[in-house]
Amino acid sequence: MSWMDHNPYSTGSRTYQRVLLAGMIILGIGFITAIVGGVTSTRQLSIVAAVIIGTGLVTHVVAQIIRMTGRRRELRENLEADNKRRQQRGKD
Repeated sequence: MSWMDHNPYSTGSRTYQRVLLAGMIILGIGFITAIVGGVTSTRQLSIVAAVIIGTGLVTHVVAQIIRMTGRRRELRENLEADNKRRQQRGKD
């Protein structure tokens, strides 16, 4: 097992993975649009690119929030399970 098996993407939920990937794709489209707008000197295209990049960033932050809440839930469940095991050992 390598360190790559424990990265946030592979251990995150499917929802997290999909939202994160969508955010990265939206950011990529925004960057390409910004480059095209800069090369063609089209102000409207550059403004659209800024909006697309902003949407991608918001999507990426939403993915991080999804991951954070999922990880907190997972840690809480592990703590409760550990506490139950400790109580059962004490009763035996």
